[in-house]
Amino acid sequence: MRKLSILAAGAAAALVLSACGGDSDSDTGSGSETKNIKGFDTSGIEKVDDVAALVPEAVSSDGKLTIGTNIYYAPAEFYDIDGKTPIGYDIDLMKALAAVMGLEADIQQAEFAAIMPGIPGKFEMGIANISVTAERQQNFNMIPYFATGSSWAVLTDNPNGFDPADICGKSVGVQIGTVQDDELADMDFSSCSTAPKVERYNEQSAVTTAVVGGKLDALYADSSVADYAVAQTSGQLQTIGEPTGVVPIGAVVSMDDDAFTEATVAAFQYLMDEGLLADIFEAWGITDNVGTEALVNPVK
Repeated sequence: MRKLSILAAGAAAALVLSACGGDSDSDTGSGSETKNIKGFDTSGIEKVDDVAALVPEAVSSDGKLTIGTNIYYAPAEFYDIDGKTPIGYDIDLMKALAAVMGLEADIQQAEFAAIMPGIPGKFEMGIANISVTAERQQNFNMIPYFATGSSWAVLTDNPNGFDPADICGKSVGVQIGTVQDDELADMDFSSCSTAPKVERYNEQSAVTTAVVGGKLDALYADSSVADYAVAQTSGQLQTIGEPTGVVPIGAVVSMDDDAFTEATVAAFQYLMDEGLLADIFEAWGITDNVGTEALVNPVK
C-alpha cells in the first residue's frame, strides 16, 4: 500500500526547489485574485537552438509538441470564462516548453486517467499536475517542476463536523486518477463502524460543485487545487487541517525515448535557469516549491 508520508520524505530529496516565500495572508498555491489572472504571456519566449537540436525528428517533423492534459483542474489547467480557451500555470508551461523547442504547443484534452496510457501513441508528453511517484516511474520518464501536498476542503465553518483524521461515515469526493484517488482506494476502513462513501469524478470542478451543493462533506485534492477552490467559491469553502504528503509534480514522457527525454530536460532547465518557470508560477500567485533543477525519475 502506498503511503503519502513516505513519498513526502522522498520528495524533499527528489526535487530541487526554490522557496521565495509569500505574504502570510496569501492563498498559497492559488492566489486570492485568481479570478482576474490571465497567466504568463509566453509570446516573448523564443526557440533555443541548443534545445531544439535535441528534439528527435519524430517529434519535430510536424512542427507541434502534442501534449495530453485534463483541462478541468484549476489553477493548473482549466477553461477561461469563454469556455473554450485553456488557461492555467500548466498551460503556460506547455506553451513555454514548446517555444523553447521551436515548436507549437498542441494541447489536447483527455480524461486524466487516459493521459499516461496515451504516451507515446497519442501524446508526446503529458502535463496535468501529475504527481511523480515511484510506481509511475516504473513505466514513464517523469521530470518534476513543482511540488504540492494534499488538502481537504469543506463548507465554511465545517457544519458537518468533518475531521480529516477520521473520515468514517462521511461522504468525500476526489478526481479519478489523482494521487488522492489512489490514497483513498488504498485506505483500510475495516475499523469504521460505517465506511466513508467515496465519490469519484472525472472533473475536479464537479467535485467542488458537489461539496458546495451539500452532496459531499469534503473534497480531497492537491493543496494548490483546494486553495483555488476556496478562492473561486467566494467564501463558501475552507480548507481544513494541514497539507500532507508533499510530492513533486512532473511532466511525463516515454521511457523508451531517450532523445526526447534529453530534450525535455534541457527545455525545463532552460526555463528554470532563465527564471521563466518561476515567472510562470508567480503569475498565478505561486512562489513556493517551484523547481530549479530538472531531474528524471528522482523519487526512490
